[in-house]
Amino acid sequence: MSARKINISTDDALYQASRVNGDWDTQLLGLQGHGGARAVIQDCRDSGRLFAATGKDGMLRSDDGGKTWQDINRGITYKEMWSLAQHPKTGELYAGTGPSSVFKSSDAGESWADAEQLRSLPTTIDWTFPRPPHVSHIRGIGLCEQDPSVISCAIEEGWIVRSKDGGHTWENIKNGVEFDAHSITYMPNDPSVILATTGRGVFRSTDGGDSYERSEAGMDRKYMAQIAVHPKRPNVLFTAGAAVPPPMWRRPEGADSAFFRSEDQGKTWTRLGGGLPDNFKPAPRYVAGDLDDPDAVFVGTVDGSVWFTEDGGESFSQIVQGLPGSFIRHIAAVRD
Repeated sequence: MSARKINISTDDALYQASRVNGDWDTQLLGLQGHGGARAVIQDCRDSGRLFAATGKDGMLRSDDGGKTWQDINRGITYKEMWSLAQHPKTGELYAGTGPSSVFKSSDAGESWADAEQLRSLPTTIDWTFPRPPHVSHIRGIGLCEQDPSVISCAIEEGWIVRSKDGGHTWENIKNGVEFDAHSITYMPNDPSVILATTGRGVFRSTDGGDSYERSEAGMDRKYMAQIAVHPKRPNVLFTAGAAVPPPMWRRPEGADSAFFRSEDQGKTWTRLGGGLPDNFKPAPRYVAGDLDDPDAVFVGTVDGSVWFTEDGGESFSQIVQGLPGSFIRHIAAVRD
């Protein structure tokens, strides 16, 4: 078995799980006391540089692989971070916050530009969130690899917003998609095909995000995590979902979750079962792939566990169990 490393962001801190000679070991990397690590990513141009979106202290950067961190919030108005993405070609960073706002950096986080026109959309009056104080946030950011000027964001809750000019102007997309949006994924071989996950299933667009339709053939769960897709196998998608929304995860049977694979870019889905409990109680919160391996997928759950497949979903094993901070917010495979 090959060596692997993943960074795991939780509501408590940042952890790293490593596999050597078949055994997995998990170590605390830091970021305690910042309101949780909502997302931590490696710089696409410098593997020793990390960017961290935190729950209460905004954006942080490490230039030494996570040993030390510095505040990089110049230009950021809201420090309650929910999502983070980097364009693989331009290196531009996009951070999503609560209240629902997007901030963009073109200089590795030294400064940030506020996509302020987003907050002037007339539909913002409808954006909300179930828990008090009922303020929506940008839960997911989708970037188009072929066209860096195209960005879509999933608002929890407020449908989808899209910019076609690098974040200067925005539109709220409601056509065919659910109000409670979770993530957006552009297909690496065809930017006209987009998958959105929501609190009521998976939705698919074939017109670049102008409109969406339900992607439900074979899908029997509703409260969905992200889509994982590898550029070498762009027709094969992975996701996971719970049968019920968060307030019901505490019931005796739990979230009643399931993992799924599509081999036709989201037209149909197959439920995966190898190595998974018949009654999977914890809800999945993050699904991630590995750019070095199209058969590798990681799923993080609300009980601080990570499940892993390296055979394209034929079998899963639990590689991390019960991390402090419970909710796993983000998983990223680490490049050497």
